[in-house]
Amino acid sequence: MRARFLHFADCHLGYWQYNHRERYNDFGRAFLDVIEVARRERVDFVLLAGDLFHKRAIEALTLNQAMNGLERLKAAGIPCIAVQGNHELAYHGERMGWVEMLAMRQLLILLDPEKFESGVPQLGPYANRKGSYLDPLPWLRVHGLRYTGSSTAKAIEGYAQALTSLPKPGIEYTVFVTHAGVEGVLAEMGGLSHRQWSLLRPHVDYLALGHIHKPFAFDDWIYNPGSTESCATNEVAWDERGYFLVEVDTERGAGEPKHQVTLKANARRHFERVSVKCDLLNHPTALLDHCRDLLQRKARDYRARYPQGKQPVVELQLHGVLPFERSALEIEALEQLVIEAFNPLLPLVKNQTQGNDRVLETGEGLSRSELERQVLNQLLQKDSRFQAQSEGWADLALSLKTLALDDVNAEAIVEELAARAGALSTTPSPEQT
Repeated sequence: MRARFLHFADCHLGYWQYNHRERYNDFGRAFLDVIEVARRERVDFVLLAGDLFHKRAIEALTLNQAMNGLERLKAAGIPCIAVQGNHELAYHGERMGWVEMLAMRQLLILLDPEKFESGVPQLGPYANRKGSYLDPLPWLRVHGLRYTGSSTAKAIEGYAQALTSLPKPGIEYTVFVTHAGVEGVLAEMGGLSHRQWSLLRPHVDYLALGHIHKPFAFDDWIYNPGSTESCATNEVAWDERGYFLVEVDTERGAGEPKHQVTLKANARRHFERVSVKCDLLNHPTALLDHCRDLLQRKARDYRARYPQGKQPVVELQLHGVLPFERSALEIEALEQLVIEAFNPLLPLVKNQTQGNDRVLETGEGLSRSELERQVLNQLLQKDSRFQAQSEGWADLALSLKTLALDDVNAEAIVEELAARAGALSTTPSPEQT
C-alpha cells in the first residue's frame, strides 16, 4: 500500500513580529506556501501538528489567512488533520477556540480523545467533528492528542495503554500526531525522553510532532519539521526547516521503515545575524569602522547567496567587554550602517556587551579632594579613550569643578576646557615615549 502526506507545524499566524506589518504578512505567506506545496504534490492528506495561530485571541485578518489556505486544501480534496497547540487552546471558561471553529466549518479534522478515565484516554473514531483517530485511507490510521503541557508524559503513557487494546483490522500504517517536544533538543523547551516516547513505538510507525521550532528526526520514527517562519533571531543558526514530505510504502523490505521522509524548506524571509566582539575596539570610531567593513562584506555574501531574495531582517550583535563608556556607544549610527549595507526590512542592533565596571578601590585616611581625584582617575582608566592620560583628565575635571564653584563665567570655563583638553589630546601617552 502506498500513500503520500505532508507534515508541518508552528505556523504562528497572527504574529506581529517587531510590530511590523510585513513580518505579520510573512507568517501568512509561509503558511500559504506550504498549502500550495501540498496541492502541487497531490498528497493524500496533511498533518498540522499544532500552533496554527500565534495566540488564542486572533483578529479577523488572521482568521481570513487561515481560512484562505484551508479552503484551498478542501477544494483540492486534501483533508487537513490537526491537533491543538499551546498557543491556540481556548481560554479557561470558553467553550470553543478558533481552531475548533475551523473544525466546525469542516476546514480541519481536529483529533483529540474526548476524555480520560483513570489516566487512560477513551479512543474513538472521528465522527460529528469529534474523535481521537481517523482513517484517511482504509489501511492508514492517524491518532491525535492536543497539547497537554506538564501532563504529557502521563497522557502518552495512557495513550500507549489504550492502543494496546484498540482493534485495528486492516490497518497497515499508523501515525500519531501531537504538540510536544523531545528532551535534549532545546534545553529551554524541555520534552519527553526517548524512553517515554518509546511506549508508543509498538503501535506507531510515524510520530509527528510540533511545538519545538528547530527541526529534528530520530530513529526513522520521530519527526518534527520546525516552524514555517522564524519566530526569533536565534533560529537563524538552525538547519533549514519547513515541512516533511512523506512517502509511505508498506511493502518495503523487512526491517526497513515503511516510509521515506524528506525535510524541505518552505519560502520564508531570510534573517542575517552579524556578530561583533568588541574587546579590542578601543574607541567608538574604531567600532563603527569595524562594523562598516564587516557589514558590507556580509551583505555582499548575502546577495551572492540570494540574488533574488527579499529584504532580510538583519541583526547586529555586539559581544564582549566594551572598552569605553556605554553612553558613547552610538546605536543609531550602527543601525544606519546596517541599512546602508543590506537595505534590510528591519535593522536590529542588540547590545550584549558587558561594561568594564568594577568596584572602585579607595585608600584609607584620604581627604575629600584626594578621594575625588582617586575615584575620577579609576573611572577614566576604564575608558580606553582616556586611559593613557587618566591623571591629567582627572585633574582637568577637578579644575573645572573648582571654577564652577567659584562662579567663574561659563565662557572662561569653556576656554579652560578647550585649552587643557587640546593639550591632553596631543600629549604622548607613556607607551609612545
